[in-house]
Amino acid sequence: MLLKKSVFSPCSAILILGFLALNLLPQRAIAQAPNGWPIFEQVEFGKKFFKTYGMFMPWPKSFDNIRQWEGKEVMLSGYIIPTADAPGYEGLILSKFTYSQCFFCGKAGLATVAEVVMKKPLKDYKIDKPYVFKGKLQLNEDNPDRLIFILTDASLMDM
Repeated sequence: MLLKKSVFSPCSAILILGFLALNLLPQRAIAQAPNGWPIFEQVEFGKKFFKTYGMFMPWPKSFDNIRQWEGKEVMLSGYIIPTADAPGYEGLILSKFTYSQCFFCGKAGLATVAEVVMKKPLKDYKIDKPYVFKGKLQLNEDNPDRLIFILTDASLMDM
């Protein structure tokens, strides 16, 4: 008696099941937080006068084109900038670029650095290693003592 060969191989059956599972899951279950750096790049900067310092500082002209992201989760990958000399500061400064090219040391713009306020403190880090954080975006409207973009309730993601 002749055996009929199956139309589906084990590999094709796995692919079909995987495709069905991904398409039947709610989108929210597999959605990933967007990359924050391109969002920050949409902000146009000008100068704003701060009485406390008696000077003009670079500051966003408006947050209108990114306001929809405020309070939403975003991801940022980058390099930690040391803040040991900032008394009382417990967050992290994250730069899109390495330490030597960051906003503070190089010629990068304000849209390339963010303040990261962790859920749990990060005990150890290396300044030359890239990290990925996920947290809720907070836009700093008027405090010159903080960075423009702040990631709150943040956690370190596996790489």
